Amino acid sequence: MTKRAIIIVSTLVLWLGAMGWLVLYEAYPSLLDRASSGYRTFLGRGLMIMDRWMVITFQGKSIGYSHTSVDIDEKNALRQYRINNRTLLTLTVMGSRQRINVTSDATVDALYKLQLFHFGLSSSGYTITVDGQRQQGNVFDVKIKSASSIQNLTVTIPDDAVIYSPMTEMTLKSLTPGRQVTLRVFNPITLAAQNVTVRALRRETLILRNQTNETTVLAARMDGMETLSWMDADGVMIRQLTPFGWAMESCTSQEALSPAKSADTGDLLTSLAVPIRGDVNRLSSQPAVRLRLTGVNLTREQLENSRQEVVSVGTNTAEIIVKADTLPVAGMAEAPLPRGLEPWLGSTAFIQASDRRMIDKAREIVGTRTNRLEAALAIYQWVNTHVAKKPTVSLPSALDVLQTPEGDCNEHTYLFVGLARAAGLPARIRVGVTLHEGKFYYHAWPSVYVDHWLDMDPTRGLPAVNAGYISLVEGELGEQMKLMGVIGQLKVEIL
Repeated sequence: MTKRAIIIVSTLVLWLGAMGWLVLYEAYPSLLDRASSGYRTFLGRGLMIMDRWMVITFQGKSIGYSHTSVDIDEKNALRQYRINNRTLLTLTVMGSRQRINVTSDATVDALYKLQLFHFGLSSSGYTITVDGQRQQGNVFDVKIKSASSIQNLTVTIPDDAVIYSPMTEMTLKSLTPGRQVTLRVFNPITLAAQNVTVRALRRETLILRNQTNETTVLAARMDGMETLSWMDADGVMIRQLTPFGWAMESCTSQEALSPAKSADTGDLLTSLAVPIRGDVNRLSSQPAVRLRLTGVNLTREQLENSRQEVVSVGTNTAEIIVKADTLPVAGMAEAPLPRGLEPWLGSTAFIQASDRRMIDKAREIVGTRTNRLEAALAIYQWVNTHVAKKPTVSLPSALDVLQTPEGDCNEHTYLFVGLARAAGLPARIRVGVTLHEGKFYYHAWPSVYVDHWLDMDPTRGLPAVNAGYISLVEGELGEQMKLMGVIGQLKVEIL
C-alpha cells in the first residue's frame, strides 16, 4: 500500500450520502410552489406504477446505473405503496476498483404515511443495512446491522418528510422559471431530515441520445451543494449533473445494464483534489500559515477552532491562519477535566464508546496510564499500527473497524475516537483537507483533549498535525454532509 493510497476516502462517503437524495428526482412531477406535505403530495395525485432507469456517468464514461420502481397493492391498506431504488456503481478510488451496490426502499400506507424503510450498502466484502418500522406516532424503531454488530435505536421522522423520493418530481412539473418549492427529505444514512430547495432557472433545448427535448432546468440545493436537473415537457427528469463531476441520464433498461464500452474511468478522488497557489513547503515547515479559501460558504463558527483563527469571512471566501499542533508537556495533562466536555465523551450509533468490546480494548491499550497525553499517544500508536491502510467504501463505524481493522482515514478516525471516549478522553472528528503531492485532498482525522484539543492523524502517522491540515467541519456524517457544497468548488491560496 503506497502512501498515496493512505490519503482519504472521506469524499466517497459524502458522494454516497448525496446519492440518498439525488435519486430524489427520478420519476415524475406535477404542481406547487410551496412546501410539500410528504407522501400525500405525491401519492395523493394518482401515482401510477412506474419503472425508471438512469445511467450514471463520470468524466463522460458509464460507471453504473440507478433503477427506481413504484408498485401499488390496493388490497393492502397498510403496505399500499412500495418505492424501490437500486444504484450500482463501479469506481476507481485511489487506484483501487470498487463495486458498490446501494438499495433504498420505502413502504407507504393508504393514508400516505411512511410505514417501513430500508437502506443497504455493500462493497468489497462490506455490508451494512438500516431498517426502520413505524411504532407510535412519528417514532420508528431502527435496526442498524453490520458484520460486527446489531444496534437498535429509535428515530423520529416527521410526516412531511420523504425517504429519497423519486415521486418528488410530481411537485416540480408546474414550476416555471423564477418559482421554487421546498421539500423535506429524510436521509437514512444520516438518520436526519433536511430541507431541499428546488428552483426553476430557465427553459432550455437539450439534445440527449440524438433526440431533441424541450426542458426546464432546475437547481436543487441541500447543505450548500447544488445539483442541476433537466425536466422534459412530460415532467420526466432526463438529466442531472452534480459538482462532483458525475451525471445521471434517462435511458432504457438495456442501455443501463449493457457493459460499459469505455475503458477505465479516472480516479474519483484525484479528480476532486483541491488546487493550491503559493509556496506549499510552508505548510509543513512553518508554525503558522495564512490562507485564503475561495469557493467556500462556511461560517466563522465552522472554521474557527484551537488551531485555526478566522481573519475574515465573507460570501464564497474566507481568510484564516492555520497553526501547526505541538505535543504538550506530558506532566500538564494530569489535572481533572474541565466541565463542558461531556458531548465528546458519549456513545453514538457509529461511535460505540460504551460497547463492552470497545471499553475492554481501550483498557488494554491504555493500561495503567493516568496521564491523558500518554493515554492518547498509546491509542494513536495502536490505531496507526493495527489498522491496515486500505481504500474502503463504508459507513464508518468504530466497532466495525475494531472487529475488522482495515480502512482509510474514516475508519482510523472513528476507531480512535471510539477508543479515546471509552478510555475517558474527550475526542471528536475533524474533516477538511490535507496536503499531498502539491494538492489538498479531503481527509478526516481525530482531535483529542489532553490539556487542550490536540489534532492527531493516526492514518498518516502524525501524533501532532502540521499547518497543512485545514479543518472545514466537525462531527459525524450528518455534519460532514455540509462539505457537499465545498467539494469541487474549494481553492486555496497561501498568503
